Amino acid sequence: MTTGGRPGQALEFWLGYLDDQGGLWEASGDAVLAVLPERLAITHDLPESGLITDDPDIAREDGVLFLGTGHPEISKAAETVVDAADVGTITVPHRSPTPTTEDLLARIRDQVPVDHGRIDATGAPLRTHRSGLRLGVLVSHTVSAEERFTEVAECLIDVPTRVAWSDDAAARLRNAAATAGPGPARETQPSSLTAAVAAAHRDLDTSAERRGQTLAAGADGERTAETARAGEYYAAALAAIDKRRAGADERRTALLDARAQATIAERDRRLAEIIEKYQHRHELRPYRLHLVDIPVWRLATDVRRGDRRWPMTFDYLPLLGVVAPTRCPACDAHAPLVATKTHLGCTACVPAKQPAATPASTTPPPKPPVRRAPATSEPGEPRPRDADQHRHATTPRPAKVRATKPTAPATAKPRVAGPAPLVLPGKPEERKAVDFWNHVGAGDHRKLNRLIAPESPLAALTQLYLSAGPLYGIDVPAGHSPVSFTCGNYGRPVAGRRGGTAGAVQTNHSEYPYLLLWSPERLLDEVLPYGGPWHLGAFSHLGRLAITPAPPTHLDLDPVATLLHTRTTARCGLAFTARALTAWWRLPDPDDLLARFTPRVLAATIDRAVRYWSGAPQATYAEAADAFRAEEAAIRKAAPVLQKRLQLSDTRTW
Repeated sequence: MTTGGRPGQALEFWLGYLDDQGGLWEASGDAVLAVLPERLAITHDLPESGLITDDPDIAREDGVLFLGTGHPEISKAAETVVDAADVGTITVPHRSPTPTTEDLLARIRDQVPVDHGRIDATGAPLRTHRSGLRLGVLVSHTVSAEERFTEVAECLIDVPTRVAWSDDAAARLRNAAATAGPGPARETQPSSLTAAVAAAHRDLDTSAERRGQTLAAGADGERTAETARAGEYYAAALAAIDKRRAGADERRTALLDARAQATIAERDRRLAEIIEKYQHRHELRPYRLHLVDIPVWRLATDVRRGDRRWPMTFDYLPLLGVVAPTRCPACDAHAPLVATKTHLGCTACVPAKQPAATPASTTPPPKPPVRRAPATSEPGEPRPRDADQHRHATTPRPAKVRATKPTAPATAKPRVAGPAPLVLPGKPEERKAVDFWNHVGAGDHRKLNRLIAPESPLAALTQLYLSAGPLYGIDVPAGHSPVSFTCGNYGRPVAGRRGGTAGAVQTNHSEYPYLLLWSPERLLDEVLPYGGPWHLGAFSHLGRLAITPAPPTHLDLDPVATLLHTRTTARCGLAFTARALTAWWRLPDPDDLLARFTPRVLAATIDRAVRYWSGAPQATYAEAADAFRAEEAAIRKAAPVLQKRLQLSDTRTW
């Protein structure tokens, strides 16, 4: 027994398992007297009765069986529980007094602000329940060939909105459900449950991906050391061959050349083995699925703006003291509501108003330290023209407020396959780049989108993260505020036949280089996290791309986009993720593809194709299959189908 006479987690689990299987137990001094049913004793090859403990010192006494962490019978019991699964419905009873309409309405108004609108009650509080989905999984992390971890993870999803409750709220709801007995759940639409299960799985998969990156960081030193040892070994072998080649005749030289080629092939194979050995993988194994009916007070209301009314129903959870999440009736986004003159929307689908002009501050913004160029270029490479003279603060310029109609991305002309016409940026494009970074600093994604080409990686970043997308694209961490930036055009084509504008963004913490690339329509296509004139694939060969977990997105992603967002970012960086998402989102009929291939196969195929045409290293079918845990044969089957629709090439990489 552990300190204080309480069993440890492993023995406590075993005792609960014993209760569930019809056995008996009671504390007996420093040990536990357990009585096992005959069937259970045979299954686990244990005596039908006896003393057990998880304290090794006590277990050394005669007649006391050790049953603690690591014991095979506990692992066997865990496998039995997982295989049986914990599936059921739980109804938490109402215990709170009925609130008055005025009190409930005041709470809803306080927690659910409506821009330009007001919430009015149209009925009395209704006592009812709201469905929550509790999903528990075993997460198996493989950090290396020798290191594996298994953890338990859970999430609680609000079924109607598919929004995950916070850890604190989920813990309080689980505690309430633990005291309630099982019972019949209210009727719930199967489509709602399917969507909620998918949302819960995505949430747990994303959390496991981030957790895995943390666990894998501990193995970085071992991977680096093993890679260095292998490199030194093969370097010495090749050096010995070169030394013997110096005085060899023609026939001997041919043999030594063949041996050198074999050594190089063996070196590449060994380095690939080391990379695969330390590549993180995780697997989710569900073991618990509960449909929890949570008590709520429901109030029918109207959201008003003048004489216009839009009916809305809100649920208040007395267990948490909060209003349940809501989604926009217009676009289904989980965002604050906005009452317009024509409909009820939210901040995600209603364009924000342009701020009124304000006098410029008399205090000049802080300037970055003077440097020779916005980015270092290799000798012989083109450099941005007049980069030193173009420095700008990220304070947005005052402008008059005027009404504009949002442009619809669907009306944009589709890209045409083949080499794009060469566009070199001039003074007008440099002014657009200045406006671009000013809109980023001001957080005005509506104006930002006017400067960005549709169906481009930069457009994908703004869809994911709004105005913060370009900052994440150049590896600016969340919470860093841009202060100023440098800006200069390249006088020659960069990254292939593309015009480029380069510089650096100065934040309140550090400086981040960037390269903006222009489309044939003289709109911004892409932002890359370096200032040199290189292809993204060539730059990734240098191993200098920052690989960080994907930031949380502004919108809900479909299964394929979710896989690309998490796994491509974690392996290759956000620049490749933006290209892959652009390719996926411009497919004309994704539902037809999802009917033929699984999301993992589609995500792996797009990931591999985009990286292959971008010139990235290790863009193989085998690597993509391993990264997305999909069958290589299925990826090879899907590749020509997607290529026919996407028409990717070395001049069209998304």
